[in-house]
Amino acid sequence: MKHYFVQIRYKGKYFNGTLSAENDGEALKLAERKMKAGELQCQGEDFYDKTRTFITYEEIKNGTAGVNIKETSIGVQVGKPGVISEESNT
Repeated sequence: MKHYFVQIRYKGKYFNGTLSAENDGEALKLAERKMKAGELQCQGEDFYDKTRTFITYEEIKNGTAGVNIKETSIGVQVGKPGVISEESNT
């Protein structure tokens, strides 16, 4: 079973949510059923053409961002600072 995040723009409405399905085709069919049943989050939207339907989906591999908090302590500096404070020479 795979997990998917889907976004559907249909007739001026934006639907999104997550679902589980065996494959991509089943995920799209399930997304359509859930949209029609009102099981996906819905918002009004005026940006996209109301006469066209837009569907995007992506497989969620882990369900996390891949960050292991246990290995990182608070206050760890990442990268180089843009400004280094030093004693003024004036």
